[in-house]
Amino acid sequence: MQVRIRLLVCGWCAALLLPLTLRPQSWQEMTPASGTAPVPRRNAAAVYDTSGHRLIIFGGRTTAGDRNDVWALHLTTHTWTELTPATGPAPAPRFTANGVYDAAQQLMLIWSGQGTGFFNDVWAFDLKNYSWSQFTPPDPKPNVRYGTAAVFDPRRRELVTFAGFTDQGRLDDTWRFTPAENAWQQLAPVIHPEKRCLHTACYDSRDHRMLIYGGQTNGARGDIWAFDLNQNQWRDLTPATSPAGRWFAASIYDSRNHRVINFGGNLGTGQTNEIWAFALETGRWEQLPATGVAPASREGAAAIYLPEEDRMVIFGGRGGTTDFNDVWFLNDLSAATSVAQDGGTSTAPHSPRLLGNYPNPFNPETVIVYELPQPQAVTLEIYNALGQRTRRLLSQIAPAGQHRAPWDGKDERGREAAPGVYFCVLRSVKFSAARKMVLLE
Repeated sequence: MQVRIRLLVCGWCAALLLPLTLRPQSWQEMTPASGTAPVPRRNAAAVYDTSGHRLIIFGGRTTAGDRNDVWALHLTTHTWTELTPATGPAPAPRFTANGVYDAAQQLMLIWSGQGTGFFNDVWAFDLKNYSWSQFTPPDPKPNVRYGTAAVFDPRRRELVTFAGFTDQGRLDDTWRFTPAENAWQQLAPVIHPEKRCLHTACYDSRDHRMLIYGGQTNGARGDIWAFDLNQNQWRDLTPATSPAGRWFAASIYDSRNHRVINFGGNLGTGQTNEIWAFALETGRWEQLPATGVAPASREGAAAIYLPEEDRMVIFGGRGGTTDFNDVWFLNDLSAATSVAQDGGTSTAPHSPRLLGNYPNPFNPETVIVYELPQPQAVTLEIYNALGQRTRRLLSQIAPAGQHRAPWDGKDERGREAAPGVYFCVLRSVKFSAARKMVLLE
């Protein structure tokens, strides 16, 4: 059986091209249901563990000194659990370490930072057995540094990092680390961002890019750049009009709306709790409004993005001279109303929504998330890039609400599907939508 995936995808994209005006997002402070919370801190490393639906944090700086502890916040039960191993090797205490997530191996990779000195070591924390292992790559490798930024390239399975600060000054170098080969590679793009530190990075899963924002170079920066992870080339995305520059902002890539969202940071004149969104399609910044009581102004907060819940999660940071260990949700990132032709607004119709899958890319398992406004008959199927059906996951009357459907990466006969591009397709009587998925080798 074949379907016109191209038409389904284009129809879904066309719906997104309707003129939209954002209505306020909403802040919600998350009160832990149980468990001792980590001590207040700033500049901790954080990743989203998609397999366990957990916020994982490592290290950071506290009023009592630097830390190397590991904590998990379960994002459904709102429960903190300390994962710090009682024995075995571990990274030295530090702050501003970069943390990236290898979903296929369920590892948190840590590199760089500052503690008793500057670091250039790379470690892996296994989120299955809660143990550390260190990589010992030969030269060449980056020199010791802190205040750098990094992402994980899920296609090449590499950590990619840019710039930072050391006792030799600020840097403007770009490196790749391949865990499987235990090797660093320095890249030499002709065009690249200016030297800096204290900037942020996030991974653009749609266009396979590393996006960096802001930082510090003799003052706060406000530029935004994209590094093409296929071509190893930089491109300046900075528009003519931008918000005030800042360092130690918390940044995420909002995959549902293809934009970067920044929270807080230090403006050079003080800390802020502003929320700004950079639309990657239009190249424009927009300050987002948000209802409810907002977090205090701060810098050095950690942030992750939950695409299936349409929210950003904020942890900790420093406001004035106070460190925090609070957790906040910025909800309804995609909330919008359609703009009528006469200039007025009307509420967009409430229809089923295919929110996508996580993790994405994945190997071999992923979870597809969809929402229904009322009970109705739906089918959810997987198709390959040729439009051939690989697997029917469900065909049933489903209740209203948000649903999660796992796919184990196998076809109808129980065979492992070949690596490549697939589409999950959700249909009801008057609705159809498709989302692209990438199954890794």
